Amino acid sequence: MKLLSWRASYQVGVDLIDTEHKYLFKLINEFHDSYAAGNTHKQLLLVLNRLVAYAEEHFQHEETLMQEIGYPRLARQEGMHQKLFSSIFELNEKLSVTDAKVDAETLRFLKYWMLEHILKEDMDIGDFMRRKAAQVEKAIGESAG
Repeated sequence: MKLLSWRASYQVGVDLIDTEHKYLFKLINEFHDSYAAGNTHKQLLLVLNRLVAYAEEHFQHEETLMQEIGYPRLARQEGMHQKLFSSIFELNEKLSVTDAKVDAETLRFLKYWMLEHILKEDMDIGDFMRRKAAQVEKAIGESAG
């Protein structure tokens, strides 16, 4: 059973971001499946390491895009990305260095992290891009008319 299922309502409307979000869902589901299957601590860490590395890459892509489009809330997003990355990196370190066990709380954190960030923050990036495109189209139409 999947921990996270992708829905059309999660689409930001930016192909790169949506593709990367889907892959993050896949990695979180792999982690959940590995946990549910009773895999070893080492096997769980392998999946979590991939998730940490990909999250960092994804955040860099989003921040580059936001910078390119002149997104006004870039600094806020960068701060959130840093907090989120620090949280999953600390989780990874905790599980790597100690014998701490993965538990339901870990899975809840990963699910909350993905859904909360996408639905509350990343959606605004797509909205901003659509508003900006509409303004450009309007300006082109007015100058041609």
